[in-house]
Amino acid sequence: MHFTELTSVVNLIVLGIHVFVQLAAAILIYIKHHEPQNRSWKYIFVFFVVSAIASTVEIALVTNQEFAPNSYKLLDPLINIPGFYIFAILLCYIIELLRPHWLNFKRLLILFLPSLICACVVLFFVVKGNITNLCRVSELSTHLAEPNVIARLVFLCIYIPYFVYLIVLRLRIKPTHAGKYYDTLVLVITLLCVSYVFSRGLQFYLGYITHEILYLLLSVVIIYFEHYERLHIPLEKVRDYYTWDQIPNTTQDTVNTVASTLQRIMNDPAVWQDSELTGDKIVHLVGTNRTYIQQAAKQLGFANLSDMLNRRRIDYVCQQLRKDPNAPIQTLFVDAGYRSRTTAWRHFSTIVGCTPSEFVERQTNTKK
Repeated sequence: MHFTELTSVVNLIVLGIHVFVQLAAAILIYIKHHEPQNRSWKYIFVFFVVSAIASTVEIALVTNQEFAPNSYKLLDPLINIPGFYIFAILLCYIIELLRPHWLNFKRLLILFLPSLICACVVLFFVVKGNITNLCRVSELSTHLAEPNVIARLVFLCIYIPYFVYLIVLRLRIKPTHAGKYYDTLVLVITLLCVSYVFSRGLQFYLGYITHEILYLLLSVVIIYFEHYERLHIPLEKVRDYYTWDQIPNTTQDTVNTVASTLQRIMNDPAVWQDSELTGDKIVHLVGTNRTYIQQAAKQLGFANLSDMLNRRRIDYVCQQLRKDPNAPIQTLFVDAGYRSRTTAWRHFSTIVGCTPSEFVERQTNTKK
């Protein structure tokens, strides 16, 4: 391809930067994944890899004279359909962060069934060869009544219901220590998809540049969170919770001090509602070791640290059920910090002595 326009050179440079940043982000995410039970890193890793591959293909199309004249058309299914499902991977990442282990194959199928139906309709027109090539926005009004154009426009608007779902889901989930991160993600992704529609869908050059800038911003936000917010607890938090007035002289003094600090930490909902909370994180917050943590938990009347954490969470669930017996139990479990419904249900039955439904029934009978 002969670069006769400055925009062609800029496009290739931007795409090259895009590929480099996405591959670097994928490598960093892969290196830093630290919890096998955490599935969110897998979604974002796949997102970065697929995004890099898509941009590489785009570079190949742009630099190939045979395909370049046909590679950028308004409402091009070969551009818009893969673009949406790249967004779908990112959507799964956010859902996994908000509701860990909620997504399974059945829910994924139900969630993306509307988009699959729309995509199949568009691909039907592609296979039949009934796709109208549109090169300018002004041509839309001329061909707006054609079924293939209507189908492609509908697919371009398929982002809207998924954004509504994402916003509703975010409002239903109680804010956590990473609430601002989720809100930032939703905002950036919203702008990203709007710019995608105007750039890849409607071929506005300014939208194209804006889209690439937002893509880089999204990558930086995700990498920062995954590396510095979720994987590392700032030392400032340790100092806030744990300050030595004096160095303990005896082991019992140490256990007393640790117990006091542990109790103060576990009274903070932002701590025990964290679905990624681990024993190591609690040890780090308190500023001691596992031995003292377990001794402190026993001194506070619990069997161990895990028992203390689970009782905090189940107590929260019980309080919410007393306030609203019709509250969705799965949502309450997620709000309490549980990743697995099975685990939460087992702990509830063990601690309370009955299932959540039986608990609600008892509360209802008591009120009567």
